[in-house]
Amino acid sequence: MIFQSYTFKMSDIKRVAENTIRGLLKRFPCVAVVGARQTGKTTLIKNLLPKTPFYDMERQADFQRAKDDPDFFLSSIQTPAVIDEAQKLPELFNALRVAIDQDRRPGRFLISGSSSPDLLKGITESLAGRVALFELCGFSTEEMWGLKPSPFYEMIGEKRFGDLPGLRPRLDLKRVLEACVSGTYPEPFLKRRDPEYVRLWMENYFDAYVKRDIRDIFPGLNIALYRTFLQMLALASGETFNASSFARSLDVSQPTVKSYWRIAEGTFLWRGLPSYAKNATKRVSHMPRGHWRDSGLLNHLLRVRTPEDLRAHPQVGRIWEGFVIEELLKGFRNRAISCDAFYYQTHNQAEIDLILEGDFGLLPVEIKWGFKTDPRRLLSLRRFVEERGAPLGLCVNNAESVEWLAPKILQIPAAYL
Repeated sequence: MIFQSYTFKMSDIKRVAENTIRGLLKRFPCVAVVGARQTGKTTLIKNLLPKTPFYDMERQADFQRAKDDPDFFLSSIQTPAVIDEAQKLPELFNALRVAIDQDRRPGRFLISGSSSPDLLKGITESLAGRVALFELCGFSTEEMWGLKPSPFYEMIGEKRFGDLPGLRPRLDLKRVLEACVSGTYPEPFLKRRDPEYVRLWMENYFDAYVKRDIRDIFPGLNIALYRTFLQMLALASGETFNASSFARSLDVSQPTVKSYWRIAEGTFLWRGLPSYAKNATKRVSHMPRGHWRDSGLLNHLLRVRTPEDLRAHPQVGRIWEGFVIEELLKGFRNRAISCDAFYYQTHNQAEIDLILEGDFGLLPVEIKWGFKTDPRRLLSLRRFVEERGAPLGLCVNNAESVEWLAPKILQIPAAYL
Protein backbone atom coordinates (compact mmCIF):
# COMPACT_ATOMS: atom_id res chain seq x y z
CA MET A 1 0.00 0.00 0.00
CA ILE A 2 1.45 3.36 -1.05
CA PHE A 3 0.42 6.45 0.91
CA GLN A 4 0.18 9.72 -0.95
CA SER A 5 2.26 12.71 0.09
CA TYR A 6 0.41 15.58 1.79
CA THR A 7 1.97 18.99 2.26
CA PHE A 8 -1.14 20.68 3.70
CA LYS A 9 -0.75 20.80 7.49
CA MET A 10 -3.27 21.29 10.26
CA SER A 11 -1.50 24.49 11.29
CA ASP A 12 -2.23 25.93 7.82
CA ILE A 13 -5.98 25.91 8.54
CA LYS A 14 -7.37 29.11 10.01
CA ARG A 15 -9.81 28.27 12.83
CA VAL A 16 -12.87 30.49 13.12
CA ALA A 17 -12.73 30.13 16.91
CA GLU A 18 -9.37 31.92 17.20
CA ASN A 19 -10.91 35.39 17.50
CA THR A 20 -13.44 34.15 20.05
CA ILE A 21 -10.74 32.62 22.26
CA ARG A 22 -8.62 35.78 21.98
CA GLY A 23 -11.64 37.74 23.18
CA LEU A 24 -12.08 35.43 26.17
CA LEU A 25 -8.40 35.78 27.11
CA LYS A 26 -8.86 39.55 27.28
CA ARG A 27 -11.70 39.15 29.78
CA PHE A 28 -10.96 36.13 31.97
CA PRO A 29 -7.90 35.13 34.03
CA CYS A 30 -8.21 31.57 32.75
CA VAL A 31 -9.62 30.09 29.54
CA ALA A 32 -10.17 26.34 29.16
CA VAL A 33 -10.35 24.83 25.68
CA VAL A 34 -11.93 21.38 25.87
CA GLY A 35 -13.12 18.81 23.36
CA ALA A 36 -12.56 15.35 21.95
CA ARG A 37 -9.06 14.10 21.21
CA GLN A 38 -7.55 15.03 17.86
CA THR A 39 -9.75 18.06 17.15
CA GLY A 40 -6.74 20.37 16.92
CA LYS A 41 -6.72 21.95 20.39
CA THR A 42 -2.94 21.90 20.82
CA THR A 43 -2.32 23.26 17.32
CA LEU A 44 -4.84 26.05 17.89
CA ILE A 45 -3.32 27.00 21.23
CA LYS A 46 0.20 27.12 19.81
CA ASN A 47 -1.03 29.29 16.94
CA LEU A 48 -2.71 31.65 19.38
CA LEU A 49 0.21 31.96 21.82
CA PRO A 50 3.32 30.83 19.93
CA LYS A 51 5.83 32.39 22.37
CA THR A 52 4.05 31.54 25.60
CA PRO A 53 5.57 28.97 28.02
CA PHE A 54 3.96 25.61 27.24
CA TYR A 55 3.52 22.80 29.77
CA ASP A 56 2.23 19.42 28.62
CA MET A 57 0.80 17.13 31.32
CA GLU A 58 1.39 14.14 29.03
CA ARG A 59 5.12 14.92 29.18
CA GLN A 60 6.57 13.20 32.24
CA ALA A 61 8.87 16.03 33.31
CA ASP A 62 6.07 18.65 33.23
CA PHE A 63 3.60 16.29 34.89
CA GLN A 64 5.93 15.36 37.75
CA ARG A 65 6.92 18.96 38.38
CA ALA A 66 3.27 20.01 38.67
CA LYS A 67 2.22 16.94 40.66
CA ASP A 68 4.92 17.28 43.32
CA ASP A 69 3.60 20.68 44.43
CA PRO A 70 0.83 22.20 42.24
CA ASP A 71 0.76 25.48 44.21
CA PHE A 72 4.51 26.00 43.92
CA PHE A 73 4.45 25.01 40.25
CA LEU A 74 1.88 27.68 39.38
CA SER A 75 3.56 30.36 41.51
CA SER A 76 6.95 29.70 39.91
CA ILE A 77 6.01 29.75 36.21
CA GLN A 78 5.83 32.84 34.08
CA THR A 79 2.37 33.91 32.94
CA PRO A 80 0.67 33.91 30.57
CA ALA A 81 1.18 30.16 30.45
CA VAL A 82 -0.36 27.26 28.56
CA ILE A 83 -1.13 23.96 30.33
CA ASP A 84 -2.05 21.22 27.87
CA GLU A 85 -3.94 17.99 28.73
CA ALA A 86 -4.85 19.35 32.16
CA GLN A 87 -7.23 16.42 32.84
CA LYS A 88 -4.16 14.28 33.59
CA LEU A 89 -3.70 16.15 36.89
CA PRO A 90 -7.07 16.90 38.58
CA GLU A 91 -5.40 18.36 41.68
CA LEU A 92 -4.19 21.20 39.49
CA PHE A 93 -7.65 22.80 39.50
CA ASN A 94 -7.67 23.73 43.20
CA ALA A 95 -4.19 25.18 42.82
CA LEU A 96 -5.37 27.21 39.83
CA ARG A 97 -8.20 28.62 41.92
CA VAL A 98 -5.75 29.83 44.55
CA ALA A 99 -3.35 31.29 41.96
CA ILE A 100 -6.15 33.11 40.15
CA ASP A 101 -7.62 34.53 43.37
CA GLN A 102 -4.19 36.01 44.17
CA ASP A 103 -3.99 37.71 40.77
CA ARG A 104 -7.10 38.10 38.60
CA ARG A 105 -5.46 39.76 35.63
CA PRO A 106 -7.03 38.46 32.39
CA GLY A 107 -5.22 36.02 30.15
CA ARG A 108 -2.93 34.45 32.78
CA PHE A 109 -3.69 30.80 31.99
CA LEU A 110 -4.86 28.94 28.90
CA ILE A 111 -5.56 25.29 29.67
CA SER A 112 -6.80 22.45 27.50
CA GLY A 113 -8.13 18.96 28.02
CA SER A 114 -9.67 16.00 26.26
CA SER A 115 -12.33 13.34 26.71
CA SER A 116 -12.80 13.58 30.45
CA PRO A 117 -15.89 14.31 32.54
CA ASP A 118 -13.44 14.87 35.43
CA LEU A 119 -11.99 17.84 33.55
CA LEU A 120 -15.38 19.53 33.22
CA LYS A 121 -16.18 18.72 36.84
CA GLY A 122 -12.88 20.19 38.00
CA ILE A 123 -13.48 23.35 36.00
CA THR A 124 -17.07 23.89 37.10
CA GLU A 125 -16.46 23.06 40.78
CA SER A 126 -13.02 24.56 41.41
CA LEU A 127 -12.86 27.37 38.86
CA ALA A 128 -16.45 28.60 38.70
CA GLY A 129 -16.49 32.34 38.02
CA ARG A 130 -12.78 32.34 37.22
CA VAL A 131 -12.64 30.52 33.91
CA ALA A 132 -14.24 30.80 30.48
CA LEU A 133 -14.98 27.40 28.98
CA PHE A 134 -14.75 26.90 25.22
CA GLU A 135 -15.41 23.62 23.44
CA LEU A 136 -13.43 23.09 20.24
CA CYS A 137 -14.96 20.64 17.80
CA GLY A 138 -13.47 19.34 14.57
CA PHE A 139 -13.23 21.46 11.44
CA SER A 140 -16.28 23.26 10.12
CA THR A 141 -16.78 23.05 6.37
CA GLU A 142 -15.74 26.69 5.97
CA GLU A 143 -12.47 25.88 7.75
CA MET A 144 -11.93 22.76 5.65
CA TRP A 145 -12.09 24.63 2.37
CA GLY A 146 -10.52 27.92 3.49
CA LEU A 147 -13.69 29.96 2.95
CA LYS A 148 -14.35 33.37 4.39
CA PRO A 149 -16.51 33.01 7.49
CA SER A 150 -20.18 32.62 6.58
CA PRO A 151 -22.38 35.64 7.40
CA PHE A 152 -25.30 33.29 8.14
CA TYR A 153 -24.59 33.00 11.87
CA GLU A 154 -24.20 36.74 12.46
CA MET A 155 -27.43 37.34 10.54
CA ILE A 156 -29.25 34.97 12.89
CA GLY A 157 -27.48 36.26 16.02
CA GLU A 158 -28.26 39.88 15.11
CA LYS A 159 -31.83 39.03 14.06
CA ARG A 160 -31.18 40.17 10.49
CA PHE A 161 -33.57 37.55 9.19
CA GLY A 162 -34.53 39.65 6.18
CA ASP A 163 -30.92 39.45 4.91
CA LEU A 164 -30.88 35.64 4.74
CA PRO A 165 -32.47 35.36 1.26
CA GLY A 166 -29.48 37.32 -0.10
CA LEU A 167 -26.96 34.58 0.74
CA ARG A 168 -24.76 33.42 -2.13
CA PRO A 169 -23.28 29.96 -2.91
CA ARG A 170 -20.12 29.13 -0.96
CA LEU A 171 -19.40 25.49 -1.75
CA ASP A 172 -20.46 22.79 -4.19
CA LEU A 173 -22.34 19.71 -3.02
CA LYS A 174 -19.44 17.37 -3.85
CA ARG A 175 -17.25 18.99 -1.21
CA VAL A 176 -20.02 19.03 1.37
CA LEU A 177 -20.52 15.30 0.89
CA GLU A 178 -16.77 14.69 1.14
CA ALA A 179 -16.83 16.48 4.49
CA CYS A 180 -19.80 14.42 5.67
CA VAL A 181 -18.10 11.14 4.71
CA SER A 182 -14.60 11.89 6.05
CA GLY A 183 -15.87 13.67 9.14
CA THR A 184 -14.38 16.71 10.79
CA TYR A 185 -11.37 15.38 12.69
CA PRO A 186 -8.46 17.26 11.07
CA GLU A 187 -6.17 14.30 10.30
CA PRO A 188 -8.59 12.09 8.32
CA PHE A 189 -9.97 15.11 6.49
CA LEU A 190 -6.53 16.28 5.40
CA LYS A 191 -5.77 12.75 4.13
CA ARG A 192 -9.22 11.94 2.77
CA ARG A 193 -7.77 11.11 -0.67
CA ASP A 194 -6.31 7.98 0.89
CA PRO A 195 -9.38 5.97 2.00
CA GLU A 196 -7.27 3.17 3.47
CA TYR A 197 -5.40 5.66 5.67
CA VAL A 198 -8.72 7.15 6.83
CA ARG A 199 -10.09 3.68 7.62
CA LEU A 200 -7.00 2.78 9.66
CA TRP A 201 -7.00 6.15 11.45
CA MET A 202 -10.64 5.76 12.45
CA GLU A 203 -10.08 2.20 13.57
CA ASN A 204 -7.15 3.18 15.76
CA TYR A 205 -8.92 6.26 17.10
CA PHE A 206 -11.95 4.21 18.15
CA ASP A 207 -9.77 1.52 19.74
CA ALA A 208 -7.68 4.11 21.62
CA TYR A 209 -10.83 5.83 22.87
CA VAL A 210 -12.26 2.58 24.24
CA LYS A 211 -9.09 0.81 25.39
CA ARG A 212 -7.13 3.78 26.75
CA ASP A 213 -9.30 6.80 27.49
CA ILE A 214 -12.37 4.98 28.81
CA ARG A 215 -10.35 2.37 30.69
CA ASP A 216 -8.30 5.13 32.38
CA ILE A 217 -11.30 7.28 33.28
CA PHE A 218 -13.67 4.44 34.28
CA PRO A 219 -11.43 1.58 35.46
CA GLY A 220 -14.38 -0.51 36.70
CA LEU A 221 -16.34 -0.31 33.43
CA ASN A 222 -17.01 -3.46 31.38
CA ILE A 223 -15.07 -2.35 28.29
CA ALA A 224 -16.37 -5.11 26.02
CA LEU A 225 -19.99 -4.29 26.82
CA TYR A 226 -19.41 -0.56 26.42
CA ARG A 227 -17.83 -1.13 23.01
CA THR A 228 -20.86 -3.19 21.94
CA PHE A 229 -23.10 -0.40 23.22
CA LEU A 230 -21.29 2.13 21.00
CA GLN A 231 -21.67 -0.10 17.96
CA MET A 232 -25.40 -0.38 18.68
CA LEU A 233 -25.55 3.37 19.22
CA ALA A 234 -24.24 3.91 15.70
CA LEU A 235 -27.40 2.26 14.38
CA ALA A 236 -29.54 4.49 16.62
CA SER A 237 -27.93 7.82 15.69
CA GLY A 238 -30.66 10.39 15.07
CA GLU A 239 -33.37 8.34 16.73
CA THR A 240 -35.17 8.51 20.05
CA PHE A 241 -33.15 6.62 22.64
CA ASN A 242 -34.96 3.57 24.05
CA ALA A 243 -32.98 2.47 27.10
CA SER A 244 -35.09 -0.63 27.70
CA SER A 245 -34.40 -1.95 24.18
CA PHE A 246 -30.65 -1.47 24.64
CA ALA A 247 -30.81 -3.09 28.08
CA ARG A 248 -32.51 -6.22 26.70
CA SER A 249 -30.01 -6.55 23.86
CA LEU A 250 -27.00 -6.12 26.16
CA ASP A 251 -28.54 -8.10 29.03
CA VAL A 252 -27.86 -5.31 31.50
CA SER A 253 -30.04 -2.98 33.56
CA GLN A 254 -31.53 0.25 32.26
CA PRO A 255 -29.45 2.31 34.72
CA THR A 256 -26.32 0.71 33.25
CA VAL A 257 -27.40 1.64 29.72
CA LYS A 258 -28.14 5.20 30.83
CA SER A 259 -24.69 5.42 32.44
CA TYR A 260 -23.16 4.30 29.10
CA TRP A 261 -25.12 7.06 27.35
CA ARG A 262 -23.80 9.64 29.83
CA ILE A 263 -20.21 8.42 29.33
CA ALA A 264 -20.50 8.70 25.54
CA GLU A 265 -21.94 12.18 25.91
CA GLY A 266 -19.43 13.31 28.55
CA THR A 267 -16.47 12.22 26.41
CA PHE A 268 -17.66 14.27 23.40
CA LEU A 269 -18.55 11.22 21.29
CA TRP A 270 -22.31 11.63 21.37
CA ARG A 271 -24.64 14.63 21.51
CA GLY A 272 -27.85 14.22 23.44
CA LEU A 273 -30.70 16.52 22.48
CA PRO A 274 -33.36 17.08 25.13
CA SER A 275 -36.98 17.43 24.18
CA TYR A 276 -38.29 20.98 23.72
CA ALA A 277 -41.34 21.15 25.98
CA LYS A 278 -41.49 24.81 27.02
CA ASN A 279 -44.96 26.35 26.92
CA ALA A 280 -46.16 23.22 25.17
CA THR A 281 -49.66 23.43 23.67
CA LYS A 282 -49.54 19.74 22.72
CA ARG A 283 -48.38 16.59 24.46
CA VAL A 284 -44.72 16.16 23.62
CA SER A 285 -42.31 13.25 23.89
CA HIS A 286 -39.79 13.54 26.72
CA MET A 287 -37.55 10.67 25.63
CA PRO A 288 -33.99 11.76 24.80
CA ARG A 289 -32.65 11.79 21.27
CA GLY A 290 -29.11 12.13 20.04
CA HIS A 291 -26.54 11.53 17.34
CA TRP A 292 -22.84 10.83 16.83
CA ARG A 293 -20.97 14.09 16.89
CA ASP A 294 -18.51 13.19 14.15
CA SER A 295 -20.06 11.86 10.97
CA GLY A 296 -16.74 10.34 9.87
CA LEU A 297 -16.50 8.08 12.92
CA LEU A 298 -20.16 7.15 12.50
CA ASN A 299 -19.59 6.36 8.82
CA HIS A 300 -16.61 4.22 9.78
CA LEU A 301 -18.75 2.11 12.11
CA LEU A 302 -21.45 1.85 9.42
CA ARG A 303 -18.83 1.02 6.74
CA VAL A 304 -19.61 4.10 4.67
CA ARG A 305 -16.37 4.92 2.85
CA THR A 306 -17.35 7.13 -0.11
CA PRO A 307 -20.05 9.64 -1.10
CA GLU A 308 -21.52 6.85 -3.25
CA ASP A 309 -21.75 4.60 -0.17
CA LEU A 310 -23.43 7.46 1.70
CA ARG A 311 -26.06 8.02 -0.98
CA ALA A 312 -26.93 4.32 -1.02
CA HIS A 313 -27.00 3.77 2.74
CA PRO A 314 -30.41 3.18 4.37
CA GLN A 315 -29.47 5.59 7.19
CA VAL A 316 -28.33 8.41 4.91
CA GLY A 317 -31.02 10.76 6.23
CA ARG A 318 -29.95 10.27 9.85
CA ILE A 319 -26.24 10.55 9.05
CA TRP A 320 -26.88 13.76 7.13
CA GLU A 321 -29.08 15.17 9.89
CA GLY A 322 -26.38 14.73 12.54
CA PHE A 323 -23.73 16.25 10.26
CA VAL A 324 -25.84 19.37 9.58
CA ILE A 325 -26.79 19.82 13.25
CA GLU A 326 -23.13 19.72 14.27
CA GLU A 327 -22.22 22.15 11.49
CA LEU A 328 -24.85 24.61 12.74
CA LEU A 329 -23.84 24.30 16.38
CA LYS A 330 -20.15 24.72 15.53
CA GLY A 331 -20.94 27.84 13.53
CA PHE A 332 -22.71 29.50 16.45
CA ARG A 333 -20.22 28.33 19.10
CA ASN A 334 -17.17 29.42 17.13
CA ARG A 335 -18.59 32.95 17.06
CA ALA A 336 -19.62 32.96 20.74
CA ILE A 337 -23.31 33.19 19.81
CA SER A 338 -24.95 31.40 22.71
CA CYS A 339 -27.84 29.04 22.02
CA ASP A 340 -29.35 25.83 23.39
CA ALA A 341 -30.29 22.89 21.19
CA PHE A 342 -33.37 20.66 21.43
CA TYR A 343 -35.53 18.40 19.31
CA TYR A 344 -39.32 18.47 19.13
CA GLN A 345 -41.79 15.60 18.83
CA THR A 346 -45.43 15.44 19.82
CA HIS A 347 -47.40 12.32 20.65
CA ASN A 348 -49.13 12.80 17.30
CA GLN A 349 -45.71 12.24 15.68
CA ALA A 350 -45.20 15.85 14.59
CA GLU A 351 -41.40 16.23 14.53
CA ILE A 352 -38.80 18.97 14.09
CA ASP A 353 -35.16 17.90 13.89
CA LEU A 354 -33.63 20.85 15.75
CA ILE A 355 -34.88 23.73 17.88
CA LEU A 356 -32.34 26.45 18.64
CA GLU A 357 -33.08 28.93 21.43
CA GLY A 358 -30.93 32.00 22.03
CA ASP A 359 -31.07 35.77 22.31
CA PHE A 360 -32.32 35.69 18.72
CA GLY A 361 -35.44 33.82 19.88
CA LEU A 362 -36.60 30.42 18.69
CA LEU A 363 -35.27 28.96 15.47
CA PRO A 364 -36.83 25.64 14.38
CA VAL A 365 -34.84 23.73 11.73
CA GLU A 366 -35.88 20.83 9.53
CA ILE A 367 -33.09 18.93 7.78
CA LYS A 368 -33.71 17.12 4.50
CA TRP A 369 -31.36 15.03 2.37
CA GLY A 370 -33.01 15.74 -0.97
CA PHE A 371 -32.52 18.47 -3.57
CA LYS A 372 -36.10 19.65 -3.40
CA THR A 373 -38.48 19.86 -0.46
CA ASP A 374 -42.25 19.90 -0.90
CA PRO A 375 -43.69 22.58 1.44
CA ARG A 376 -46.45 20.11 2.32
CA ARG A 377 -43.79 18.01 4.08
CA LEU A 378 -43.03 20.95 6.39
CA LEU A 379 -46.40 21.15 8.13
CA SER A 380 -44.89 20.60 11.61
CA LEU A 381 -42.34 23.36 11.00
CA ARG A 382 -45.00 25.79 9.78
CA ARG A 383 -47.28 25.08 12.72
CA PHE A 384 -44.45 25.48 15.23
CA VAL A 385 -43.54 28.89 13.76
CA GLU A 386 -47.17 30.03 13.92
CA GLU A 387 -47.91 28.71 17.42
CA ARG A 388 -44.64 29.90 19.04
CA GLY A 389 -44.32 33.18 17.17
CA ALA A 390 -40.85 32.25 15.87
CA PRO A 391 -39.44 34.81 13.40
CA LEU A 392 -38.94 32.06 10.80
CA GLY A 393 -38.24 28.38 10.30
CA LEU A 394 -35.39 26.93 8.28
CA CYS A 395 -35.35 23.97 5.93
CA VAL A 396 -31.73 22.89 5.33
CA ASN A 397 -31.39 20.65 2.27
CA ASN A 398 -29.25 20.13 -0.83
CA ALA A 399 -31.03 22.54 -3.15
CA GLU A 400 -29.13 25.12 -5.21
CA SER A 401 -30.73 28.33 -3.98
CA VAL A 402 -31.95 30.19 -0.92
CA GLU A 403 -35.69 30.78 -1.31
CA TRP A 404 -38.96 31.05 0.58
CA LEU A 405 -40.89 27.77 0.52
CA ALA A 406 -43.85 29.16 2.45
CA PRO A 407 -44.56 32.23 4.61
CA LYS A 408 -41.72 32.43 7.19
CA ILE A 409 -40.22 29.13 5.96
CA LEU A 410 -36.83 29.65 4.32
CA GLN A 411 -34.86 27.05 2.38
CA ILE A 412 -31.12 27.16 3.05
CA PRO A 413 -28.90 24.71 1.11
CA ALA A 414 -26.32 23.11 3.42
CA ALA A 415 -23.56 24.43 1.13
CA TYR A 416 -24.57 27.99 2.08
CA LEU A 417 -23.85 27.53 5.78
